[in-house]
Amino acid sequence: LVEQFSESDRNRAPNGKGESSTNDAAIQEGANPFSNAKRTAELELHLRQALEGNKRTEKLRESLDQAHKMNEQLQAKFEEMKAKNAKMVAEKVAARGRSKESGTDPTAAPPPQSGDKSMSPHSSSSSLRRSISSSDPAVEKLQRDYRRARKEVSAAVLSKDQAKLKQERAEKERDTLLKTNARLLQQSSTKDDMNAQSLSNILHLQQKKKELEKEKVILLQKTKAAEQLGIAARLASNARDKVGEELLKEKEALDEKVKQKQGECQQIRAEKDAMQCELAKAKEALTSVSEDLAVARKRCDDLVSEGNAKEQGRKSMMESLAVLRKEASESAKLASASGCTEHGGGDGSFTMEQMQTQVKYLSSRVTCPVCNVREKNVILLRCRHMFCQQCVDVNIKNRSRKCPACAQRFDMKDVAEIWL
Repeated sequence: LVEQFSESDRNRAPNGKGESSTNDAAIQEGANPFSNAKRTAELELHLRQALEGNKRTEKLRESLDQAHKMNEQLQAKFEEMKAKNAKMVAEKVAARGRSKESGTDPTAAPPPQSGDKSMSPHSSSSSLRRSISSSDPAVEKLQRDYRRARKEVSAAVLSKDQAKLKQERAEKERDTLLKTNARLLQQSSTKDDMNAQSLSNILHLQQKKKELEKEKVILLQKTKAAEQLGIAARLASNARDKVGEELLKEKEALDEKVKQKQGECQQIRAEKDAMQCELAKAKEALTSVSEDLAVARKRCDDLVSEGNAKEQGRKSMMESLAVLRKEASESAKLASASGCTEHGGGDGSFTMEQMQTQVKYLSSRVTCPVCNVREKNVILLRCRHMFCQQCVDVNIKNRSRKCPACAQRFDMKDVAEIWL
């Protein structure tokens, strides 16, 4: 990937200035949307490649972290092996001290016997080792542990060197990837700026296009309005001509009517003069008649006042006559009642006329005074007058809630039933 990008950069390097100038010219003149889309796709491809390079660098960083952790583990193992080696050396020194204390030096050769005078120094050292190994198994065990520890230490050192080499190689690759990533990011940023500028130019051109379309629509509306105004002006001129002709005809008709009205006015003036003369005569007659009417009204008022006085006197006399008649009838009834009681109950002492008058009197006391047919079964609590239910309902329905006898107003709660 790094080699591909470096080759593409080297191929683009000679034509960099020309491409930038052509791009600026294209942006200034309004680039083709398809070329901008192609350029955007290329930039997106480069961006994806740069992101993949970033992912690879992240993986390399993770591998470096793992190498560091492995190195630390190996270092810890190495330290542990060192500690074990020191412990083994200490144990060996302690074993030698114990052997010295016991009187046998493991390093010194045993005393030669009579049969071994012709033995070589190598055989003596081997015999010494055999004697040490046969004498102390703990020393042999320590030697085995020491050899195994030395092997592990050498393996650890070898793996550490390999890890260091891997780490250095990974750091070199990381540096190269970081450089290429920075270059790619810079290129992508410049391309993003160019893309943003081209998009802004496209948006500006689209906005201008919309404004031109709006202006076109407005101009079309204005042309339509102008055509409509022209049609309206032609119609108005035609209507004005027609109205002028009609006005001329109406003017001629009005002139004729004015002439007729002037003749009629002259006739009316003559009639007015005659009527004014007649009105003056009628006014004179009216004044004389009004004077006679005032005298007659005065006489009528006097006669009316006299008639009212006589009518009031007649009413008072009639009322007094009715009272006297009532008193006379009551006195006659009382006299007849007293006469009957004096004659001892009077079997057949009442005459037919007396019986009829008494029945009429009693029936008049029991029957309703409005209809004179039904019996009294309702009383008005305000004035204590009694009537039948039907007559009271008729007054309530007609909204004339006044007593038929005294004309006093009553309410629904003032109506109560009675039983005679």
